[in-house]
Amino acid sequence: MDKMLLKFISFFYPVLEKAGVNTAQLNEILRVKLLMDIRRPKSAFANRRAKTTKKPKAANTSTSSIRGDIGLVIIGCLASVLLFLFKMPMVGQIAYFSMFMILLALTLVSDFTTVLIDTRDQFIIIPRPVDDRTLALSRFMHITIYITRVALLQGLPGMIMIGFVDGILAVPLFFIQIIEATLLCVLLINVLYFILMRSTSAQRFKDVISYFQIAISIIIFAVYYLVPRLINISVLRHTNILAYKWVYVLPPVWIASVNEVLLHASRANMLIVFSAALGLILPIIGVWFVAKVLAPGFNRKLAMVATSDGSSNSIANTKKQYKTDFRDKLANLLAPDPIENAGFKITWKLAARTREFKMKTFPAFAYVPIYFIYFAFNNAGQTLSEKYEQVQKGAGYIFLIYLTTIVLSSVLQNVSNSGKYKSAWVYYALPIDTPGKILAGMYKAIIVLYFLPYCLVVSIVTVCIWGPLTINDLILAFSVCTMYGMFMALFMVKGLPFSQPVIVKARGRMVISLLILGLMVGVGFGHSFLRNWETLIWLLIIPFLLGNWLMFHHYKKQSWDDVEAAAADI
Repeated sequence: MDKMLLKFISFFYPVLEKAGVNTAQLNEILRVKLLMDIRRPKSAFANRRAKTTKKPKAANTSTSSIRGDIGLVIIGCLASVLLFLFKMPMVGQIAYFSMFMILLALTLVSDFTTVLIDTRDQFIIIPRPVDDRTLALSRFMHITIYITRVALLQGLPGMIMIGFVDGILAVPLFFIQIIEATLLCVLLINVLYFILMRSTSAQRFKDVISYFQIAISIIIFAVYYLVPRLINISVLRHTNILAYKWVYVLPPVWIASVNEVLLHASRANMLIVFSAALGLILPIIGVWFVAKVLAPGFNRKLAMVATSDGSSNSIANTKKQYKTDFRDKLANLLAPDPIENAGFKITWKLAARTREFKMKTFPAFAYVPIYFIYFAFNNAGQTLSEKYEQVQKGAGYIFLIYLTTIVLSSVLQNVSNSGKYKSAWVYYALPIDTPGKILAGMYKAIIVLYFLPYCLVVSIVTVCIWGPLTINDLILAFSVCTMYGMFMALFMVKGLPFSQPVIVKARGRMVISLLILGLMVGVGFGHSFLRNWETLIWLLIIPFLLGNWLMFHHYKKQSWDDVEAAAADI
């Protein structure tokens, strides 16, 4: 299929030559990159296994590829249900291609963001006589060919289903619509990336891409869990979004308009005809725009991205100095011991700078309200206002408070991992007798930087919805959650900050994690049962705070043997 798609791309070569692209070099670069793709595991479907000391078996590329293809077809079957869901066929196609393009965008972001900004070409291709336009467009075409293969597999069930909706003539037209949707999706994301690279600093570009990936994962997670709970499907069936003029600026409407114009001309108005023409013309204009306008200077900007970890300008340094002063004062207040103070500062600063850490932990902050809404609004046959009133009268706030342990658990499980873990030699080079003090500073930084601010936000929301009588429950739940964090730290997190490789945790630790979680769930149910005894809740706060202090004091005494034993268990 890759060879067929490469042949299809060659039809655009006359246009690209006029834009200044060396098509012979472009064809050879694409051929090699597609060959390398066969050997590169895809993040969306790769089998992630723990690293062992044994020699790994040779990967069965064919079997892995078949499994990935079957997964894409299954996803396409689920999406094709939207073609039958709506009363108006065009609305059904708009919904289908909206999901289709979102899934493609997710694949692009997860698998090919690193391809677009891969700096290895700077050392392999640039020393050859290859210009900016050819290299930048090779990245664009490479992504287009790969994602087209994904799109065809994902759209195969839709091509079959559309025959039952609009007849056999709609099947080849639907194939053209899938190609159109794929080109538009690739074009929009690549144009966005190119514009960001040309208009922002290299460091800002990396930050924007990271936060964009985090936002995409949160949106997909929220839509999957919340839409079935908050939207009545029977009401949605009769929805006519075409009554709103603003929807005609959306690409899925342009794609669906092609079917309406060619197969149902009697239902098409001038606005739909214009939308269909826009969807067919824009991909061709977009390819020319990328090659002629955005591609020049691409390699120079890419080199800046590769070296963007250097020093920043004086204004940035001034702001950075202000933040550093604030962290120093807070660290001196909360961690007066010099070694503990160092662990506090290292954790705070590296956590704020490390992108891979933020991408793993930040989604957990959104999972808490999503999970709460999913379980709290699970009453069928009620309106949204009725569900809210029922939640307000109940004790769901206790469940919400204890859900914040998701954030604490996520941070603790990732704070010891880093892709640059070899820099941790500095811990062992310093004359430190008790590494537990570094771990104590690390734990304090996690609580102060992530968990405490998040709990304050949740507490404000809780008091606003359920009233001030929940304050004692909030304090007790916070002390229980921090005790859960101490259990996690004592039994599962003995690695120094960002000192271990990013690999799968051992199975024994999973059993310990489940036992700790089960204990906290039991405490949470007990809290829910005793919530009406206000005085008892206030009294229970004291032993839990005392337990936290004793566990933290023990955690602070961890030795080098404990740290090395924990590292050996991974």
